[in-house]
Amino acid sequence: MKNTFSLLPILLCAMFVQAQIPATEIYLLDIDNHGSHSHMGKPKNISNSKGYDSQPCFSKEGGTILFTSIRDGQKQADIYEYQLVADQLIQATETPESEYSPNFMDDGIHFSTVRVEKDSSQRLWQFKFHSTDKPVRILDKAVDSVGYHCWYAKDKLALFILTDPVSLQLAEVGKWQTHIEAEKVGRCMVKARDEKAFYFVDKSDTTQYYISKYSKGGLQLDNGAIQFGNNQTIEKLFPTVKGSEDFCITPEGNFIMAKESSIYMLSPATKNWTPLADLKSEGIAGITRVSISPDGKRLAIVAKENE
Repeated sequence: MKNTFSLLPILLCAMFVQAQIPATEIYLLDIDNHGSHSHMGKPKNISNSKGYDSQPCFSKEGGTILFTSIRDGQKQADIYEYQLVADQLIQATETPESEYSPNFMDDGIHFSTVRVEKDSSQRLWQFKFHSTDKPVRILDKAVDSVGYHCWYAKDKLALFILTDPVSLQLAEVGKWQTHIEAEKVGRCMVKARDEKAFYFVDKSDTTQYYISKYSKGGLQLDNGAIQFGNNQTIEKLFPTVKGSEDFCITPEGNFIMAKESSIYMLSPATKNWTPLADLKSEGIAGITRVSISPDGKRLAIVAKENE
């Protein structure tokens, strides 16, 4: 096992000391699809708080967004829940520890999150919605230094682990051992629809990042795909928008990324990024993370806080 370190709290602590923690907000946009064309509605600020608001994630039915927030001048990170229909914001965690990187779990009544524990360990925990039940650690205590995670199949996880260099590791609930599948990867991992697979960003080439796909279960690929035992494959698909690493996938299988004030879309058939919207006139800049609702009708983006 490679040496691991808790990078996230170290970075956040340093940024707090220097008063340079990223000041970001989460905006929600309606997407109006007309055949091959899509129109973006006016962005709505749903976090609306001075400080750090990031890592949005849609529920399966699309009516709720979870995100990480550090607000009211605090150093404490908690998970917040935005309910779209009610236009209501609810604090989902309120603990002595900090929680980051939320994801909805398949049962619909729990969510998973990375918790920075008192000894600065970063492990994966499970919380129950709107409950006073105590949170439960999901993986063995030996699985530490988790930065981000993705549920790609039942009880199976893809983990962004803060090794040196950072690594993509696979884990399974009930088992203590993880398996390193790749190194020098990006933080964004997205489950593939209807199969035991997920997408991630390969950052091994510092001049150009690539979106790649991990698959398991009989999928045979060509074009330079790396073959593993038990029908596991990692296939390098296409370049990202230059310098960007966060993406999401529409119900039709198209990829969305952003850079500065612009949003781009790519069809796997053409492998070309085309401009979808420019939000500069709306005062939006420095877009990083993107998340799309399961029906493809809403897009959540993280952008710099307006000064």
